[in-house]
Amino acid sequence: MKAKTFGGLMKFLFGTVLLSLFATVSYSQVLEEITVTAQKREQDISDVGISITAYSGQQLRQLGITSTLQLDDMVPGLMVTDFGSGTTTQFTIRGSAQLDFADHQEPPVAVYSDGVYNSYMGGVAFSFFDIDRIEVLRGPQGTLFGRNATGGLVHVISNKPTRENEGFLELTGGEFGQIRGEGAISGPLGDSMSGRLSMAYENTDGYQENRTGPDVNDVDNFSGRVQLLFEPSDDLSVHITGNWGIDDAYGQGYSIRSALNDFAPGAIPGLVGDGLTKFGTTAQQDAFCAAWLGPPFPLAPGATDCFGHTEPDDGDNKIALNDPGFFKRDHYGITGKIEWTVSDGLRIVSITNWQDFEKQYLEDVDGTPAPLFTYEQGVDSNQFSQELQIHGETERLKWVAGAYYLNIDNDILAITGVMNCCLVDFDNTIDLETESYAGFLQAEFALTDQFTFIGGFRWTEDQKDIAAIPLCFNAGPGEAFGLPADPCDFFFGGTAQVSGPLADSRSEGEWSGVFELDWTPSDDLLVYAKYSRGNKAGGFNAGATFLFDAATVFEFGGEVLKSYEGGVKATLFNGRARLNASVFHYDYQDFQNFSAQGINLIVFNTDAENTGAEIELIANPFEGLELLLGLSLQDAKQKDVMFAGATRDMPMPNAPDVTFNGLGRYAWPMLGGSMAAQVDFNYVDRRALNGIDHPALFDGSYVVANARLDYTTSDGRWELGLWLRNFTNEDYVATVFDLSTFTGILIDVPNPPRWFGGTIRYNWGG
Repeated sequence: MKAKTFGGLMKFLFGTVLLSLFATVSYSQVLEEITVTAQKREQDISDVGISITAYSGQQLRQLGITSTLQLDDMVPGLMVTDFGSGTTTQFTIRGSAQLDFADHQEPPVAVYSDGVYNSYMGGVAFSFFDIDRIEVLRGPQGTLFGRNATGGLVHVISNKPTRENEGFLELTGGEFGQIRGEGAISGPLGDSMSGRLSMAYENTDGYQENRTGPDVNDVDNFSGRVQLLFEPSDDLSVHITGNWGIDDAYGQGYSIRSALNDFAPGAIPGLVGDGLTKFGTTAQQDAFCAAWLGPPFPLAPGATDCFGHTEPDDGDNKIALNDPGFFKRDHYGITGKIEWTVSDGLRIVSITNWQDFEKQYLEDVDGTPAPLFTYEQGVDSNQFSQELQIHGETERLKWVAGAYYLNIDNDILAITGVMNCCLVDFDNTIDLETESYAGFLQAEFALTDQFTFIGGFRWTEDQKDIAAIPLCFNAGPGEAFGLPADPCDFFFGGTAQVSGPLADSRSEGEWSGVFELDWTPSDDLLVYAKYSRGNKAGGFNAGATFLFDAATVFEFGGEVLKSYEGGVKATLFNGRARLNASVFHYDYQDFQNFSAQGINLIVFNTDAENTGAEIELIANPFEGLELLLGLSLQDAKQKDVMFAGATRDMPMPNAPDVTFNGLGRYAWPMLGGSMAAQVDFNYVDRRALNGIDHPALFDGSYVVANARLDYTTSDGRWELGLWLRNFTNEDYVATVFDLSTFTGILIDVPNPPRWFGGTIRYNWGG
């Protein structure tokens, strides 16, 4: 009901604002056209029947968006969840998410860089530097982009080598010791060769103040890209790209809150015993600690956790960790792209890519000064992919056909330290190999001058082979905890193997497709209706094997999404405004849901539905003024989820009913150049953060607002900017982990506080 009311209000406001702004304007100011490659070829964004948000590199700079972690600030329907210092990052579009942060999992929102799929959730939080544009596609994109594009796609496209000498140098300084440098140089290297070198470095001291050690959630990143473009003729090009990203920082810091698990009727006074995690009174919290952990808990009645730590009430970004942890990541890749125009109506494209990814990560899970729990990851993975595309075009028909191959080899070590000072470590060694083959065809046929039919089909075969060995190691004798001297023997009956070696294989084939009808009654209007089908292969709960029965939870099935969508794209008021709107209904079969049960990560299948809409308005109502408004509405429900012996519908995680973003930017002549003032905001409604509807695992609504002041010289060479992010200093969290059954707390991943800084940029050539 809230979403419907909000939607009606926004329709009224959009209409009123448009009429009032444009009623007195008597001249034409045309909006910047953005070219996208959402259908594997260059098209104006207004000509594509897909719900897309796209920003140019210049617009990203004006918004202060410098990494993938900030994209949800201005993209309706997108949520970005960072599980700690960029170690694992998830994108959620229209509720399509898979929030398991285990390194062997793949998400249902695909992330592409320059036409190449990135399978590593630990490698998709990266710095934006020398970027041409980003494209965010909502809805299933599996026909052309393949596996794991069920919910949509995030595509980052970099600037390419040029035949003219050009480049730039940009320096940023800000609070928390922030220093960021970015630069690029491009130009000819001969009659048929061009090159481009781009690099970026960023260092911050960390915005989470640690009372017991060094500050955390810092940044120390060096990234680069080198490109060579060989064009021996107008019909042939060979583009080689090498890229790297190196991180060396501390780990994630958590703020903590008291929470209890209502585990049994009568165990906690005043609670029913439904198995859900809740907030309780101090007396109920103490009763939980005593009943769940037994004497002598709680060690200090009234404390934040059962072990006697009391968290001061001085903000989410002031923490107390005994171990700051570490985040070390190396990501390298090389891509070869060949384009050959065989004739006027036939073009062949080959894209070959190899990536290597290594990571070491450790965090203080319990978020307290006591050495209770740590979580450590070690990853050594590589990926190879090959795509072949054949593009054809006649007077009325455009088509693309192709084949795709992907191989991923993951070697992962995950270590959970329990009472890591003196009790046990749970180690899980995972070896997972994924092999995928696909073939696809999509055609666009002009039925008449106004009606166009688009049809596409893709078949994908996935093979996954896994070997996992969960082990228990004694970190010390157990007598201090009232246990036998060998804690592993006590817990697991005389063997260090928690559940025995686990080996399994999955082989499955599925199809994706799209059937779409476009109507273009004029050059300024597109109306489309479509049916899309997406799928995501099943997998393994390898991170959860040491406490659960492997026969029942080790494997989860593939998911299928059936999407019904209609939309309109209109250019209004002689090119001074653009309105994009879409409505959709999702029908999931075996949606891959996620629940964090203590330190165990469980992906399970359930059906789900989501109905919603997005509206984007971009306008230049008069000279110098730019406006942008974006609205997302959705009603996302999981169906018949089994919990505590009963089934019921539950909200889909990370799918708020309402998000609303906006921007206003006004530019005027000054000092021989141009000055611009800008304010933008993003409102996010209350949302669930777990697959099970625990009352404590929700985040309340929040609004984040930013401001910026820019000056550009008349020749465009110099750009200077002052910016203030989150100027109201809003406290909000990316996600929450439930440790109630271990220490009686929730741990929050807080987002950055208010942040002030400045940027200077020099451009040359071009």
